[in-house]
Amino acid sequence: MDAGVIMSFKRHYRHSHVRLLLRYVEAGNRAEDLRMDILQAIRFIIQAWGEINPEVVRNCWWHTKILPDDVNVDLRNVSKDIRQNENLVLDELADALRDLNLPYPMQAEEFLNLPEENIVYKVPEDDKIIEELVYLFKNTDKENTDLEEIDDSDEIPVISTSTAIASLETVRMFLLQQENAEEYVKLVGKIEKFFRIKKTNSLRQTDINVYFH
Repeated sequence: MDAGVIMSFKRHYRHSHVRLLLRYVEAGNRAEDLRMDILQAIRFIIQAWGEINPEVVRNCWWHTKILPDDVNVDLRNVSKDIRQNENLVLDELADALRDLNLPYPMQAEEFLNLPEENIVYKVPEDDKIIEELVYLFKNTDKENTDLEEIDDSDEIPVISTSTAIASLETVRMFLLQQENAEEYVKLVGKIEKFFRIKKTNSLRQTDINVYFH
């Protein structure tokens, strides 16, 4: 059902990506030197989704036979316009690829279906994610900082929930800059939810104490 939506999204996303690459090359840079950060990729994702014709989504529902017959008729009538618009984006993508003058060029359809994108992997369990996350940060500390001796006589400071949430945001930003860290980012979201619940409960308890005193 979602094949048409995914292909339409990929056309618009790849089109934006290639146009960025073309501007980069026209500025006198080498295509292989372009590095696109996560924020730019997110912008392209939002833009590509916004450019998908709503009829493409509805047309996918038509193939499931879920929608009423009168809606199906309307969708069949507009399907020709949808194909024309999608083909126009595909033609513009092909032109942009050609303008790049790459040493080993590929066709637009080939560019939309790169073999390495068809990667299937098993999502690890939460315990495994936590174990790897601890290992990741432990190694980062060893590489980037000199560990100071811990004075056991010092009193361990009490960390507020606000401080914990702020620190967690730093962790999230670090993970967004790493490759294949999507599951870790989700786990950070779960931890943040726990922190915010603790903060809310703490505020409620404070209000109760003030009321009785």
